[in-house]
Amino acid sequence: MIKKLNDICSFISGNAWKAAEFADEGIPIIRINNLNTNDNDFKYWQGDYDKKYLIYKGDLLVSLSGTIKTFQWNGPEALLNQRIVKVTANPDTNQDWVYYQILNVIEQISNKGKHAIIKNVSINDLKNFEVDVPDFQTQNKIVAILDKARTLVEKRQQTINLFNELLRAQFLKKFGDPVINPKKLPLIPLKSIVKKIDAGWSPVCEETSRTSVEQWAVLTQGAVSKRTFIANKNKLLPSGMAIKKEVTAKKGDLLFSRKNTKAYVGSAAYVFEEFERLLLPDTIFNIRYDRDLVSPLFLFYLFNDNNFRLVIQNLRNGAAASMPNISQSKLLNLFIPLPDISEQKHFEEIVLKIYENNKIIQTSLNDATSLYQSILQRAFSGKLKFDVSVELDALLKEIDLKKPENDLFSILTNEEYLLSLVKRLNNHEFENQDLYDKAKHAALQLLKEEQQVTQEYDEKTKSLKLVVK
Repeated sequence: MIKKLNDICSFISGNAWKAAEFADEGIPIIRINNLNTNDNDFKYWQGDYDKKYLIYKGDLLVSLSGTIKTFQWNGPEALLNQRIVKVTANPDTNQDWVYYQILNVIEQISNKGKHAIIKNVSINDLKNFEVDVPDFQTQNKIVAILDKARTLVEKRQQTINLFNELLRAQFLKKFGDPVINPKKLPLIPLKSIVKKIDAGWSPVCEETSRTSVEQWAVLTQGAVSKRTFIANKNKLLPSGMAIKKEVTAKKGDLLFSRKNTKAYVGSAAYVFEEFERLLLPDTIFNIRYDRDLVSPLFLFYLFNDNNFRLVIQNLRNGAAASMPNISQSKLLNLFIPLPDISEQKHFEEIVLKIYENNKIIQTSLNDATSLYQSILQRAFSGKLKFDVSVELDALLKEIDLKKPENDLFSILTNEEYLLSLVKRLNNHEFENQDLYDKAKHAALQLLKEEQQVTQEYDEKTKSLKLVVK
């Protein structure tokens, strides 16, 4: 049944709290930057407020400015700020189904922007958006499969995060806190190990990212802001525009955000893979280091150490401005602790080894994310029950044959996947041996656990075949 979102949900817009009355303690105010669960830089309120603005853990929130996103609040009890909306499903609608549906709706709204970045969505855009609302039982089934697919993504991301935390711990164990410097490492100015610092240029670019590695593009601040190099954070250079200054990001480069918001200025990113035709803007430095004196990966972890980042950020000019800046001269005169080059290179070996492991997990994460997005799109286009071979293959690729049990079987027990799995196994329809072996592994696990699958003797073929109970 086609209904407007406003017919199945209630919407509460946040309040415009007076910034002049913000306090250092009290009840937190959820601003858009706080919707990232890692950002707890709250402002607080001590005055009176309407209880309708209270937000609790698990509430569904939608940001209407900046990057339009949907969130399930995971922070403390707090108050809702303007340009954020709380969405609550009516009693006859599954709240989690609404969460996934709004993810889908925002994607559709963004696509209508012809791939431009959507900066603002009105609450009326959401309220009046028409969606197909299935019965409650079907909503529950959709939520169950999407929850499981999302869990796969989250588990792989958690593994990557653990690897990153391990490397930070290794850095501190080997070199100590770089601010306290308990190992009494010699302090030297950065300019003594840096050959030069290059910066690019900032032409007026297209609003879209490049779609081919053959195209020239200019990196945005987002390419380094998260302290990880993100190559797809770029804007396409207009066709025919001459390149004024060819400073590019290539494998082995150490990039530094010299101008950004207060939270991200001074972020560094190391380029692990080879890229072509990615130009740097003038707000990102390429630090040309002396390889005989310093390991770029030592510098990368030094710059991104949480304590040392505060030292770097104290170099900024215009600290009170929305986009503070760090000059080349101040950066070059920064004193850093410098261990023996042999110790740095040993640490570099550890980083590169873990990075190779992380690449495998990242591929798995990408596959799991693609699977999740595919199921999400099918769930809200009425196609979830159609051909599921693509999703099934993606699931099977995730199975580790070395493990007796895997975290995918709960998804494989979904009726559509199960029917496809059994049919293709019985008819030997898998395109390669690896997928076939993993499909058999899955079937044996399901047989062992007596989950919806059994074996029967087929008189016609004189062989055992799998049967869905």
